[in-house]
Amino acid sequence: MAGSVPVPVDPASRDASGPRRRGDDTATVLTVRREHDVVPGRATPWRNVLVEFEVPSGARASADRLRPLLDDPELHWTPGLRRGVLALLPRSTAMVRVVLSWEWSVEAADFSVHSLEPDPFTPDELVVLERWMRASARRLASADDAVEAAVTRVVDDVVSGLDRSAPPRSGVPRAVEGSSIGTAVLGTRVAGPDETSPHGRVDVRLPDPGDPGHEVLVDVSTGRLLGHRTTLADEGDPWAFRYVVAEADEAGEAVDDDTTSGVSTADLVHWHDQHIQRQMLADDARQALVHLLAGLDAPASVGYRG
Repeated sequence: MAGSVPVPVDPASRDASGPRRRGDDTATVLTVRREHDVVPGRATPWRNVLVEFEVPSGARASADRLRPLLDDPELHWTPGLRRGVLALLPRSTAMVRVVLSWEWSVEAADFSVHSLEPDPFTPDELVVLERWMRASARRLASADDAVEAAVTRVVDDVVSGLDRSAPPRSGVPRAVEGSSIGTAVLGTRVAGPDETSPHGRVDVRLPDPGDPGHEVLVDVSTGRLLGHRTTLADEGDPWAFRYVVAEADEAGEAVDDDTTSGVSTADLVHWHDQHIQRQMLADDARQALVHLLAGLDAPASVGYRG
């Protein structure tokens, strides 16, 4: 397991509410220093995934007048019940940020430009920018549920082993009337199914939302508890992470010996890494779809090799 450096177990550093330990058995307990808990060093091979999304047919044309003003843009959408923000970084080589922000309603949004340059846009260009930002914000706000459903579909498809994720087409009404298909290529290290493992998808959950330092790993299909990941901190400063394989009685198994049904600390590390990779894939899929809904190409950042 490249990148993982075990450190001595300190019983005093463990909260009493965390997982139980079975001595210093390295097959069931592994402590990894924070600086060595690096996902890419342990991650699965890189995959390029082609994803397709339904977008309104007029979305692409809505950005036609804007496109000459842009150079490798990044568009960030932060919806919220009380406050929302749509922020555009129009040029990768300039310190310019165009912001549309609002409270309660996107219809009452304020438009602003923040720049180190005195006049990054002409008055006519500012009119084009503001109209496009307001139209994009309305479109994104109305598609919020559809965006999350599309992101979930992409992650589920990639986890199942597919290298292409497309919305259902035959016999299923389109989620967006008058829509067309927008595409993006996402880079990811999310692994496909492992035929050698008795466990398919393993989720990471917080048993106590008030304690983010204690996570549990659970087999999605069976609900079985497989292990724990606890954050070890010194005066509030995290310094290591401890992986503990769940004991048989914790996992809901018959307790006839000290069995762990073949689960190892290496499995726990891999499953936690995959949880992070799925989160990264979801973020990239969401970012790509935000761009497409606003009439832009998917950003280069979603195809990075990291």
